[in-house]
Amino acid sequence: MIRSRLTDLLRETARIRGEDQFVTEIASKSVLSYAMFYEMVQKQSRFMKQCGLEAQDKVGLIYKNSIEFMVGFFAVLENRAIVVPINPKLKNRELKYIIKDADLRYILTDNSEGRITESADIISNNKSGKDAYFIEINNHTAEDVRFDNLVDGTAIILYTSGSTGRAKGVMLTHVNLLNEMINIKEAHELTVHDKVLCVLPWFHINGLVITMLTPLLAGHEIVIAEKFSRHNFWRWVDEYQITWFSGVPTIYSYLLSDIDYVQHKSLRFARSASSSLPVEVLKKFEERYQVPVIESYGMTEGGSQLTTNPVPPGIRKPGAVGLPYGLRMRIVNDMGEICREHEAGEIQFCGASISEGYYKKTEETEQTFAGGWLKTGDVGYLDEDGYLYLVGRKKELINRGGEKISPREIEEILYQYSGIKMAAAIGVPDEMYGEKVIAFCVPDPSTSLCEDEIIDFCRKYLADYKVPQKIIFYEKLPVGGNGKIQRLKLADEFKERRGSNNEKENI
Repeated sequence: MIRSRLTDLLRETARIRGEDQFVTEIASKSVLSYAMFYEMVQKQSRFMKQCGLEAQDKVGLIYKNSIEFMVGFFAVLENRAIVVPINPKLKNRELKYIIKDADLRYILTDNSEGRITESADIISNNKSGKDAYFIEINNHTAEDVRFDNLVDGTAIILYTSGSTGRAKGVMLTHVNLLNEMINIKEAHELTVHDKVLCVLPWFHINGLVITMLTPLLAGHEIVIAEKFSRHNFWRWVDEYQITWFSGVPTIYSYLLSDIDYVQHKSLRFARSASSSLPVEVLKKFEERYQVPVIESYGMTEGGSQLTTNPVPPGIRKPGAVGLPYGLRMRIVNDMGEICREHEAGEIQFCGASISEGYYKKTEETEQTFAGGWLKTGDVGYLDEDGYLYLVGRKKELINRGGEKISPREIEEILYQYSGIKMAAAIGVPDEMYGEKVIAFCVPDPSTSLCEDEIIDFCRKYLADYKVPQKIIFYEKLPVGGNGKIQRLKLADEFKERRGSNNEKENI
C-alpha cells in the first residue's frame, strides 16, 4: 500500500494488528496494544484541535522518552501540524531561540521541571490537559523577516548543531521519513518478531527515526527507557528479551567498563551510529558479548541512516560504516570530480529520504543541498567493494605543514593502549607547521597513565608527523546529545587554557 503520511501507517497498523502488543514503558510498567495507542492518539488529537491547533502550525515537543512523547508526536501529525522535538535540558536562552526560529505556536510538555511555565514572557495561554501542558506561544513572527521556505508535507523540523553558528532546523517530510523507515527496515532485516530497546533520546534523529518510527513499519514491539542506564541496561535486555538496540560509541565504552561477561542470547545485533566507533571498542564488545555490532552512518539532513553494514550473514567490515540502502552515494574531491577507490573526498548522497533544506535558512540550504545532493561535510573513501570509510569532518581534519591528518586514525591507536577509556585528537595552532596534534584521554579509573609512555606507544604505529605532541588527561570528554565527542569544543577549551596561561595538564 502506498502511504503519503506517517498517520496513514499508524491507522493501517492499528486496524490490522489492533490487539497485538506495541509499546512497553519501563518506568511506569505500562503496556499498550496498537489499538490502545491509536485511541490515545485520537483523544490527544481532538484535545489539540479544540485548543485551536491548525494545519502547518509548529508544535514543540518537550519530553523525555515516554508514551506521552509518542502519543503527542502522532497527535500533532494527525492534525496535519508539524512536530519540533526539543531537548528538555535546553536552557531558556536556547529554548527561546528555537521557539522564535521555528515559529512555534504551541509547546506540548509534561513541564516536569516547571521551567516552561516559568518563562511567562513566551506564554500566551496555558491549556492544561489531563496528562500534559499544551502551551500557546506569543506571536513573534512580526519580528522575523526571513523568507519562510517551508516544504509541503513537512512532518518534523529537527534542530541540529553545526560546527559554526546556531542550530539549524532540518525539515523532513512524511515522504522523507517513510522512505527512510523502509531503508532501515530492509537494511537491518527487521520483522514482527523483533523487539527494540529505546535508550537514545527521541529529540535526536538516531533515536527518533531508528528506534521509535521504524519499528512501527516493521510491526514489532518498542520498549521505552527514559534514558540509557549502564547499571540497568543488561537487566532490561534480559527481562524484555530485546533483539536489538541502537547506541552511540560512548554507550559501548560504558558497557565495556563494567564487569558483566554474561552472554545475552535474545540479542540479534547491536547498532552503533552518530559517530565513528573505534575498531578496538567494536572488537572487544563482540568478543565479550558474542553480539554482532552493526556500525552505521547517518545525519539529520539525511533522514537518519545513510549507510550501514549488513546484518549477519552479510559481510561486516570493522572500521567501515557500510553500504548505502535506498540512496545514491558519491565521493567528490575539491575539484568536484568523482574520487577513485581509496581516494578521500567529501561524502555526498541523493535520494527520497534526503531533506530539502533548513527552515528559513535559504543560503545554508543552497550550500548544503545544491543540485539535489546532500553535501555532508564529512570526508571518507570507498573500498573496492563499495564500503564507506570515514576519515573525519572537513573542519576537523588536522593540517600539519600541508599534511592532512585524520583525528580518527590517531584515536584508533590510542584506544589500543591499555587503560584509555575515551580519546580524542585535535589540531591546535603551531607557529612552524600551522597546526600540531594533541590528544585528550580519559583514563580508566583503575589505571594510572603516563603521557610519555602513551606518546612512545603512538610512535610505534603512526608516522612522526601524526604523533600527538601532548597528552592531556580529562575525567570526561565533552559529548553532545547525539553521543559525539565534541572535538571543536575541546579545541576551544585548549585555546582558553593557553590564553589564561594555565599550564596544568591534568584537569
